Amino acid sequence: MSIAPSTYPYSRSAGVCAATGRAFAPGERYYGTLVENAAGTLERRDYSKEAWDAGQRPHAPERLFAAWRAAFHEHTPDKQPLLGDDELLDLWEQLAAADQPRQIAFRYVLTLLLARRRLLRVTGSHPRRGDTPAALLVLRKGDDQNRPLEVIDPLLDEAAVAEVIDQLGQVLPGTDPKN
Repeated sequence: MSIAPSTYPYSRSAGVCAATGRAFAPGERYYGTLVENAAGTLERRDYSKEAWDAGQRPHAPERLFAAWRAAFHEHTPDKQPLLGDDELLDLWEQLAAADQPRQIAFRYVLTLLLARRRLLRVTGSHPRRGDTPAALLVLRKGDDQNRPLEVIDPLLDEAAVAEVIDQLGQVLPGTDPKN
C-alpha cells in the first residue's frame, strides 16, 4: 500500500469555534477536527462542545477525517506538542473505525508512537489470513484486564512509513517520532 504525497495543515487551535465564531475561554473543552473537503485536502477546524452537541459539524460534500476532544490553552511561545498524550489517545480511539487507507496508515503509525511513549502496549500480532488483514494486538496502559485491541497493519512500504512519520511530526513538533 502506498499513500499519495500530501501535506496536512496541522496547526494549533485558533481558539475560535468554527461554527459560531466565539472565542474559547482558557481551559474550555472543545472538539478539534481534521476535515477533508471535496478536493481531498485537509484543514483543521475546532468546535465548541455546545456547537458540536447541537450537530454543528462538517457535512457533505466535506468529510470528517478525524476528531478529538481537547481543552483550550492559550499559545505559549515554547515548542510544545500540538496534541498531548490524552488528545493523541482520543484521536487513536476515534480512528478505530477508520476504513480509509490514509486513516488506517495514520492510526498504525500513531499506535507505534503511543507504544513508544508507553501509553499502549503491543502484546502480539497476527499475520494476514485470507481476507483478514495483518494486525497488532495492543492494550492501553493499565488495561490488562481486557482483551487486546486489533490495529490493522497496512503493510506500508518505507516511503509510506516516512510520510506518515512526517505527518506525525507536524502534529508533534519538537519531538522526533522516528527516535
